[in-house]
Amino acid sequence: MFTLCAIAVAAVLHRMFALAHPLTRGPAAAAELDADFTRKAVLTLVHIVAALVFVLLVPLQFSGTLRARHPRVHRWTGRIVMALTPVIGLSALLLLVHPIGGIPEVTAILFFDGLFLFAMGRAFVLARQRRFPQHREWVIRGVAVALGAATVRPIMGVFFAISRGTGWTPHQFFGIAFWIGFAATVVGAETWIRRGSATPAIR
Repeated sequence: MFTLCAIAVAAVLHRMFALAHPLTRGPAAAAELDADFTRKAVLTLVHIVAALVFVLLVPLQFSGTLRARHPRVHRWTGRIVMALTPVIGLSALLLLVHPIGGIPEVTAILFFDGLFLFAMGRAFVLARQRRFPQHREWVIRGVAVALGAATVRPIMGVFFAISRGTGWTPHQFFGIAFWIGFAATVVGAETWIRRGSATPAIR
């Protein structure tokens, strides 16, 4: 989780820099990607700033020390995370206008974004019902989907690295990378839950 959160923070900072200084030279695939995000600059910023706050706060939600010693801080950070969920989810849907990766990207975002919103919504309801073990499991599922965006980054890096040899552009591999990255993270989280590794409830 910490590794993926760190990747997500780095990805957000890189995208902010790229929005301010889009590539004009260098690999054609990277320049094409920067140009596409620049055309959606405001919406991209809304999405990535919300995501940045989300991934900075999520590790605190899984801290047993914080939960035990500062329950009020834990509850308030949890509320902020929940409040950011629709911002992240809805902005991701809006970014699908003129998608870079075509139909594969659209289907990946629709499926995993829907799963993210459902999981976090379910976690919220369970917390209100004080069913904390189940709440924790659904938080893990929702966070796994969110952090799937971080798993996508190194996969994209591989595609960019081999693009000169394959001739593939972001339009061809963006959606594939999304499916691989999100699916891998979600399957990993579900395996963790089903093995009974999800430890004490979030309160």
